[in-house]
Amino acid sequence: MAPSDTAASPSSARDFVWQEGRAFARTQWRMLARFVSASLCRTITTVAVVLLIRDFLAGVLAEQQGLAAGLARSIGQGAALWVLAGLLLLTFIAGSVLAYHTQVVMQRLVRLLELDLMQRLMRHLLTLPVSFFDRQRKGDLLDSVRQDVSRTRSAIAASMESATYGAQVAGYLLSVVLLSPRLALMSVPVLLVAAVPTRWISRQLQRRSFALRRHGYHLTDLLLQLLQGVRIVKIYAGEEAETRNSIGRARSYFAELVAQVRVRALGDVMLESIAGLSVVIVTVMGGFEVMRGRMSFPGLVAFLVAIRAMHGPLNNAFSQFLEVQKNWASVERVRSLLATEPEIRDRPDAVALRGPIETLRFDGVSFGYAGGPPILKDLSLEVKAGQRVGIVGPSGAGKTTLVSLIARFYDPTAGRVLLNGRDLREYRLADLYRHMAMVTQDPFVFGTSARDNIRYGCPEATDAEVEAAARAAEIHDDLAALPEGYDTVLGVGGRLLSGGQVQRLSVARALLKNAPLLMLDEATSSLDSISEVKVQAALERLMRGRTTIVIAHRLSTLRNADIIVVLDDGRAVGLGCHDTLLRDCPLYRELWETQQFAQALPAGGHVFRGEGDDLVLGESIQ
Repeated sequence: MAPSDTAASPSSARDFVWQEGRAFARTQWRMLARFVSASLCRTITTVAVVLLIRDFLAGVLAEQQGLAAGLARSIGQGAALWVLAGLLLLTFIAGSVLAYHTQVVMQRLVRLLELDLMQRLMRHLLTLPVSFFDRQRKGDLLDSVRQDVSRTRSAIAASMESATYGAQVAGYLLSVVLLSPRLALMSVPVLLVAAVPTRWISRQLQRRSFALRRHGYHLTDLLLQLLQGVRIVKIYAGEEAETRNSIGRARSYFAELVAQVRVRALGDVMLESIAGLSVVIVTVMGGFEVMRGRMSFPGLVAFLVAIRAMHGPLNNAFSQFLEVQKNWASVERVRSLLATEPEIRDRPDAVALRGPIETLRFDGVSFGYAGGPPILKDLSLEVKAGQRVGIVGPSGAGKTTLVSLIARFYDPTAGRVLLNGRDLREYRLADLYRHMAMVTQDPFVFGTSARDNIRYGCPEATDAEVEAAARAAEIHDDLAALPEGYDTVLGVGGRLLSGGQVQRLSVARALLKNAPLLMLDEATSSLDSISEVKVQAALERLMRGRTTIVIAHRLSTLRNADIIVVLDDGRAVGLGCHDTLLRDCPLYRELWETQQFAQALPAGGHVFRGEGDDLVLGESIQ
């Protein structure tokens, strides 16, 4: 499921930023107090600079009045000039130091906020059910964790900087009012004209930010797909087509990026033009004020310095405001992810799962994925402790869905799955998962050491216990032969191991966990004959004494199963042992005979040959 292509309500993202800011301020109030204090002191220095310039010009060089005039009479005009110059320099230095301190404290604050957001997002994502990840694109989630959190941090930092620049603007406004209230009343309102097109620019940037994010996650998703499927791309000579597709996606992304830059640049041009207009008005109107004797010439110069100096923080405040709008889509995405409620979660009255597993029962269970047709239909089945249950059927019959319901990756849309007579939904999830282990046809290896991979479900296990599990899974010798033995980092996906070795490592992980309920989802389907023999031997050890649900495409591996369930189009069309089903279930008999026929083919197999859509089974290729 892709994120929304349209902008959400701006108030929701604003509320999120405000709530996050308040919550963060409660935990980091000391550092925030330092930031506010430094900002206020810096604002004071901006006022002091303007007033010192006025006194410098008026008191020492021109009209010989005010505090500077007294200083000139006491120590002389030349000495007073140096003293005021020194004070002015010290004020500038103090302002620069305060600016540095404000920036460092602010960046530390927002980086801590970014770290906190990323941790919360990762923790929250891991509370969401498998169904959530089935609906999401990997590129979108990757962008959310990496870029959206960073852009949310940028938006919050921009909000803080806007407040800082706003304080400086307030300081300069105070300065011009102190210099000439009349001239301030005539010139300052011109700057407010900038607020008129701001709303339009804000909306444009918000719209562009959502479009840019949409193109960005499409590009990331495409790149992830290329990295994962590079072997298929090469073997089918798809480099040129994929290059064109990637370039097309990249051009769309950068076109939106340029469009966003244009909108921002338009805002900067508008603000700079209005700022220039305010300087012209001050020059003309101030000149009339000086000619009429209502204002001194040094006061006018100081007023012009203050107005011109105000343009810097005003422009910066406006730019930071646009920065917030630019990152609006990322703020909204992080907000929506954190607000996503898990569909599968503990009930308030959930109970602990204690004691051994006695029965597992499907009671009239039906299930369909959101928006799709039913996958399982009115399925009833009872499994007793220690039984080995095989699940077979054609592709799409609902075999993996059945296992997913046991693992509570999904909840039934009708009926109940009962464990020891209680609905699975009545148990705490953590307790359920402590009693379960799973080995799938596509086992996952973490990018850590072989030892840590085996220990994943049982972190307190000793090295001796890890090696004992590896021996039982027939993977010990392979792991010991690695460059650093069990401490060799395997890399994500187990790049240093073959498919059979990865599967046996997964068996070792399940053995070490020692869970009473085991689920095997076609655990040998993608292996060669030699690897399958080793894995099957390891699985036999794993299944001993455990209640086991086995999905298998090779029916020969289920001949010793206590119960075999034959699924077809979501319904159980056969239930019994191997011999019973061969006699009474036409679908099972067909599946069995088809596999026996395939195994009886001559060495070398057969190929399909023909022209167009007319394919026929031909002789083997020698």
